[in-house]
Amino acid sequence: MSLKVGILGLLDYCPMTGYNLKKVFDKSINNVWCANLSQIYRELNTLEKDGCVSSSIVEQDDRPDKRIYQITSNGKKMLLEWLEKYPKNFISPKRDEFMLKILFGANLGKEKVKEYLEGFIEDRRKAASELMDYKKAFQVLAAQYGSEVINKMKTDGRYIRFVIRRAMLSNEFLIQWAQECINELDEGANLNLE
Repeated sequence: MSLKVGILGLLDYCPMTGYNLKKVFDKSINNVWCANLSQIYRELNTLEKDGCVSSSIVEQDDRPDKRIYQITSNGKKMLLEWLEKYPKNFISPKRDEFMLKILFGANLGKEKVKEYLEGFIEDRRKAASELMDYKKAFQVLAAQYGSEVINKMKTDGRYIRFVIRRAMLSNEFLIQWAQECINELDEGANLNLE
């Protein structure tokens, strides 16, 4: 359900192509919900069959025609109904291969675990720089789709900042945690769990 409402929420800003939706996902809400292009198109097809989005073809001279999707009143209703339901949980479901490897790290040895942790820090630093670019996705939308999007973003900007700030703080904490783990491995101390 969340991918559907993610798409509906973005289309509530303005009509977009599936390709533009993917770009916005990657630049704005990827830290909350990620999707690949085939998933987005599959959901768009389902949403259109269900009457939650409609589409139209825009002819282009220099490129293939493009299909623009927009939210319908049924889609807006679905989005609002979903938004008004209290969250079932506040923590994302866990399936973390990296943490499972760290948990059983004694089998790998200290140097391999340090390598994983250093890679993790590098990945988190890259993610931090991408988080700083979140505004660009909305600026691109505004440039493409005009003042209506800019006005809606001004209204919704506070909530967008809430989500991005949480992601940034979480990321900073994860980098700090990984560095502490590396420091402890370097010191050679063992933890007594008793």
